[in-house]
Amino acid sequence: MRLLGQGLKTAAIGHLLGCSPRTVAKHLEHAYAKLGSNNRVDALRRLRGEG
Repeated sequence: MRLLGQGLKTAAIGHLLGCSPRTVAKHLEHAYAKLGSNNRVDALRRLRGEG
């Protein structure tokens, strides 16, 4: 989520972490579900306490 908050795309996050973009997308999908959001912007707002 930190990398997502820095504005990185899924492919760039995967490259930095040494995994595929699909793996990153699946992890983000699970994080969104836990946060009760369905997109990057909403998830980051919730993490920052803005929504």
